Amino acid sequence: MSNTSVKLQIANRTYPLKVDSAEQAVLEKAAEMVNLRLKEYEKAFGVRDVQDLMAMCSLHLAAEQLGYQKDKQSQEESINRELKNLCDLVKAFGKEV
Repeated sequence: MSNTSVKLQIANRTYPLKVDSAEQAVLEKAAEMVNLRLKEYEKAFGVRDVQDLMAMCSLHLAAEQLGYQKDKQSQEESINRELKNLCDLVKAFGKEV
């Protein structure tokens, strides 16, 4: 994997970065999502200050990420319970045979 130079535009500012070529598409999509969210907040709340918009966007994305982490943890716990139940069934079946 090689480093690639990219220029990402966020809130009308350009950020030159060197990124792994495999991550380039993800970062470009992320910048696009941030810009879209900024425009949505500007329109919905009438906020024009870029710093305020960036703070609102950051807060929203962080809260969203925490929600995903909580869901993932809940799913892992559920899977682990099911696996334990299956193991218990296999052990019980082995004792019967």
